[in-house]
Amino acid sequence: MGIIIKTLTLQTPVQGFIGITNQVQYFVNETINTLNIDPAKFEASVTVFCPHTTAAITVNENADPDVQQDFLLALDHAFPYTGEFKHDNSPAHLKSSLIGCSKTLLVHEGQLVLGRMQAVYFCEFDGPRTRTFYVQIQY
Repeated sequence: MGIIIKTLTLQTPVQGFIGITNQVQYFVNETINTLNIDPAKFEASVTVFCPHTTAAITVNENADPDVQQDFLLALDHAFPYTGEFKHDNSPAHLKSSLIGCSKTLLVHEGQLVLGRMQAVYFCEFDGPRTRTFYVQIQY
């Protein structure tokens, strides 16, 4: 059993969902190549971790971009930016805590295990920023 970790960066908008499935799968492919393993025999788990308190990681629908916009709208309704908060970007912190800072995914035969309409997203709630996230593969 081994562990490999990679740090990735991205530029984010003011608020939004940024698809990172391809970057995660690319790292899985790099790992398979580095280890010189037959992809059909590569079984692992992948953890995607966000080290920021106003951003998050989620898995959600990738077929209709309206779902992401509706998700953000619902979060804005649940945690609106009002003058009531003592800390200026508390709604972003609340959204981040609700969604969560990490997701664990499965890798089967060298491929991320996701539903037909699922993708991995980096969620930005307080941008624009240069953000980092970590991908850890346990094999």
